[in-house]
Order: sequence, then structure tokens, then C-alpha cells
Amino acid sequence: MYPTPQAHNPYGRFDSRRKTLSLIEELSKELLGLKPRFNKRNNLFEYDVYEYDKGIYVVDVKGVIGYIAGEEDLLTSIWWAIFLGLIRNVDVGDVMCSDGSARTITTSGDVNQSSAWISYGTGTTPESFLDYILKSRSGTISTSISLGYLSDRIRITLSGTLPASAYELGIEQYTLSTTFYNLFGRKTGSWSAGQAIAWYIDFLPPWVRGIGDLMYGYHANINVSMVRVDGVSFTARTTGDLNAGSTYLVASSDLVSWSSTLIAISNAFSLSNYYADILSTRYIRATMIHGLYSPANDIAVNTIGLYFPVFDTAGTSQTVCILVQPLSSPITLYASRNNLIVLRIIAF
Repeated sequence: MYPTPQAHNPYGRFDSRRKTLSLIEELSKELLGLKPRFNKRNNLFEYDVYEYDKGIYVVDVKGVIGYIAGEEDLLTSIWWAIFLGLIRNVDVGDVMCSDGSARTITTSGDVNQSSAWISYGTGTTPESFLDYILKSRSGTISTSISLGYLSDRIRITLSGTLPASAYELGIEQYTLSTTFYNLFGRKTGSWSAGQAIAWYIDFLPPWVRGIGDLMYGYHANINVSMVRVDGVSFTARTTGDLNAGSTYLVASSDLVSWSSTLIAISNAFSLSNYYADILSTRYIRATMIHGLYSPANDIAVNTIGLYFPVFDTAGTSQTVCILVQPLSSPITLYASRNNLIVLRIIAF
């Protein structure tokens, strides 16, 4: 049986996350110069929609979690920095490498220098969002990486067998060079020699197939088959410069039901003048993606999403869908005014 997040604590147990949410909220208010009028929560899709003013909306997205043996682990600040950098097509700075130095990681060019692997050690210090090395590293595990589309999530699995007992496990990968690696996850516990390890990275709703394909190719350091929004398959260049541009917002009046294998939003239209602000320190990983739309007549929007241009192996840009968020109730894009939708991706 696949593990699922606990209803009362779906995104982790670390106190710093509440502080992060509070700070992101304040930064959002400062950016918009507005105060929220209402807050509507939908526990099924786990997002918030705020209407700050008529035609100005903010949507929250989380939904990326890791598991080992049914227990939630912690994807580190470094994983989130690179993930947000990839979909924003910008290099990210202040990323801690295994030598203890903070460096700028290329996420707008050749983004991976190896496949990811599982490491193990004997450190017992509890895992932290800011971990960048195992506390007492013993070695690495020969690691297989696979991808699955489940009914309620997309799952990347890293698996292998421990050669010795361990009290900490990690996900590591060379990204900047083959000299310094980055730690993408860390979990403490107790594991025996010869024990099979399966480490899951799960993309829950509203993330869809495109992001799973993309991150699987990134972590496995292989070119992968993807499906663009018109249903045509292609091979993505996920072993090198994969992002042909920044992700952007789309919307539709159709109410599109989420599925892990969705490849497009029916009758979607792009929002113009889209851009994003990355709120990024070692303590906060979030991005705010903005889209404007000014219709001739009022439009009721029931679904929003993210489309992302990626390169195929011939260097041609292909558009894929990475996120589909059906709304519990429609939002209105009002006629003859610049309606603003802000989607906030939060790092837990």
C-alpha cells in the first residue's frame, strides 16, 4: 500500500515551515500592495485562493513529498532551489555543495552532470531543511531510478540495497561538476546491512505527468519521452539544456479533473505578461508566477495550470503541461481590466 500524507499534517512536521508560510504571505501582500478580502480553503486539493481585490487572485500550490519505507522524509532546500530554478529557467545562487561552499548552480543550461544516487552514513542528528551533507557519510549505494504514474500521484523511485548498517540516508547528485555533489534529501533512522531501500519522490495534485517526466529525466540523467500539449510524443533533452523558456500560466473555463497522466487543459488560453519572483534564501524556497488577462467580456475560470517549454533532442522547443489545478469554485476575469492571477509554489 502506498503511503499517503496524514490529513492533519500533509506537508511535514518541521516548525520552520509555518514561519516560512507567514513570511511568504507578508511578501505577497507587499508585492501586491493589497490586503486579502477572503480566504477559501479546499482540503482535497490543498491550496488556498485569495481574492485580494476584484480580479486579483492568489493560488497556493505545494504537493511534492518524499518517502522512505512509508515514512515521510525531507527534501532539502537544495532540491527545491534546483527544482524552482529548472521550471523558471534561471540559475540559482546560494546553493550549498558538499565541500561546504555556496555556489551558483546552472539550471538554465546543462543542468546535470550525473544521475542521482542514494548515500548512507552513521550520523544520527535529525534531518533538516538546510542539510547539505550527511553527518557521517559511509558510502553510496548502486541506485536504480524509475518513474510511475499512480492514481493519486506521480512517483520517482530511487532504489538499492545497503551494503552495511546505517542511521542516515541521503539523495546525492552531481549538478555543477563532478567534483562537488548536492544533497537533495536526508532521512535518519535505522537500517540493516542487506536491506532493500526504496526512496520515493512524489508529485501530488496539482502536479501532472509533465513534471514527473522532466524530473525523472533530470535525476536519471537520461533523455526521456514526453508528450506535448497537443498529444504528440517527443524525446526531451533532459541530459543537458532542457528548459527552452520559463513556465507560464494558462487558464480555462472548463473544469478539468486532475489525473496524474494529464497532458493538457482543454480550451486553455495563455495569460500575457507573465513573470515570476523567486523568494529564495536557504531558509525559504518559493516562487510566485504572475499572469495578466484582459478579456472583452467577463470570463468564469474553473481551471488554471502551468505550461512549460522544453527542448527536444534536436534543440526544438516543445510545450508540456506540468500542473493542472481545478478550482472548487470559479474565479471571474472581469472585462476590460487587467486581471491578475498569482500562483505561489511553496517549498514543502
